[in-house]
Amino acid sequence: MSTSLLVTFILVALIIMPIVFLFVAVRLKLTPLNAVCLALLTSTAFSSGLWALLDGAKFFKECICKLIVVTEEQLKEHEQEYAKNKTLYAMYMDYSKSIQTLKENFSIEHPNELGDRFLLLVANTTMFLWHLITLGLIYSIAAYKGSILGLKFEPFPKFKDWSFDWNLVWLYIFGLAMYFLIGSIKSIPGAKMIQILGANCFIISNILYLIIGFSLLFFMYDKYKIDPSTRLILSLIALVFSQFTIWLGLIDVWAEFRLKKTTLDVTDNSDDDDFFDY
Repeated sequence: MSTSLLVTFILVALIIMPIVFLFVAVRLKLTPLNAVCLALLTSTAFSSGLWALLDGAKFFKECICKLIVVTEEQLKEHEQEYAKNKTLYAMYMDYSKSIQTLKENFSIEHPNELGDRFLLLVANTTMFLWHLITLGLIYSIAAYKGSILGLKFEPFPKFKDWSFDWNLVWLYIFGLAMYFLIGSIKSIPGAKMIQILGANCFIISNILYLIIGFSLLFFMYDKYKIDPSTRLILSLIALVFSQFTIWLGLIDVWAEFRLKKTTLDVTDNSDDDDFFDY
């Protein structure tokens, strides 16, 4: 990938098109979270497709290979110095083996399935996180201004009331099906790509449900009047056991733990000013 193509990719896929998708979602009169979620998923799909079209994996490989060559040269320069100390030499040998493993997995001349899958997963997840942060900031700024280009941007609800459309669960289900069922059948044409696509859908939906899981926890903190220090401890535990928090957010799609609380809140809007209001 040339420098001009890289700049084009950054401008179009990572900046311009996400803003376009967000404005289209707002024009559809979706709720703030659903508008951002739709823009987020379409932006990730667009940028991932363009990245594949431009052969971004090869670009990544070239960068990694250049870094490996520089690292190997630096190691060889200090090899005699490391040999004087047994501990340093043992560390040097371990590091050399790691470099050799990277060299084998990300070689351009000899493609490796493990390296290719790793690059696709990292690239797509990184782009998703980029869109998640930037679209959230862009929408927040637009909501602060009130309206842009004739479109009204409603403010986000309190974090404890966050929830996405239930149809998001299909992304989770399709991810599981493509990775564990369809992708595992080697006789199917393109099984490897289907499995990679499934893994990306699964990771993306997990991140979104992790956010909803924490939102539900904040609702519980408010409901049971938990003190700030306990909230911090419980939040750290929820982060460590993130899979449980993801399941909590997923179960909330059907259980709707906050439905009764949300209905009661309609008649009491006195504290709606604080986004992270406890």
